[in-house]
Amino acid sequence: MKLIIFLFLTTLFWGMAAIFDKLALGKTSPFTGMMVRQFILTGILLAVGVGSGRLGNLGTLDGRSIVLFGLSGICGGAAGLWTYYHALRLGGASLVVPITATYPLIAVLLSWLILQESLTVSRIIGTALIVLGVWLVK
Repeated sequence: MKLIIFLFLTTLFWGMAAIFDKLALGKTSPFTGMMVRQFILTGILLAVGVGSGRLGNLGTLDGRSIVLFGLSGICGGAAGLWTYYHALRLGGASLVVPITATYPLIAVLLSWLILQESLTVSRIIGTALIVLGVWLVK
């Protein structure tokens, strides 16, 4: 049940964020929007980290984890957000968001190739339905 709640909330927050992003991008550049978003996020994370006493957890990370989180930040936070903002500025949210939401296809393929996760029939069908859904939206 806890998983379902977190999945629902993630979907809700990301859906809401797309609308806020689209509205904000009408008056600024994607790069400026990224900076504002990251500055605010950094401030919140620092405040929560200091307030909860969890800032010290950063010292427990090993080098490999730091590199992997860094690569994730570059792919998802910098490169992905920059290209997403540009796409959102050029196209409607109702088109851009569903198409960019096909990233599970990439995640499924890479998890199979790199993480050696199994490809079940239901995962293959589910991923194919995502691609079919995007094709129908465009």
